[in-house]
Amino acid sequence: MTYTRKLYFTGSATGNSLASQIIPSRSRLVGVQWGVWFDCVTDNASFVLEVSRSSATEIAVAGAQQCITEIAFRQNFVTSGLAPGMVNLWIPTDVPFEQGQIVYLHGVVVGTITATGGAVLWLS
Repeated sequence: MTYTRKLYFTGSATGNSLASQIIPSRSRLVGVQWGVWFDCVTDNASFVLEVSRSSATEIAVAGAQQCITEIAFRQNFVTSGLAPGMVNLWIPTDVPFEQGQIVYLHGVVVGTITATGGAVLWLS
């Protein structure tokens, strides 16, 4: 049997634990479905999102051991304005979880960007 849990967020700032979920029973994370849209207002703005077992971001950590999946956005335009973008992406995984473990969504923003969406966790 497969079931889902969603990590949803909306915002424009760097943050630890933008969303979190307690895993209800012993299971395996078999995939992460990303659905994120964003508006970028400044040149070279970027946004990195991470699904992790760690309660604090490991986005800028070499050798991080708790990261499950990560996605990144960047917009490069030479004039002021608005640059919208989006991603819909399926990442297959095979990550075991025990009942009561917590999975977190973290984000790091550079520049001015607003994003909404998140990750659907597919557990089996």
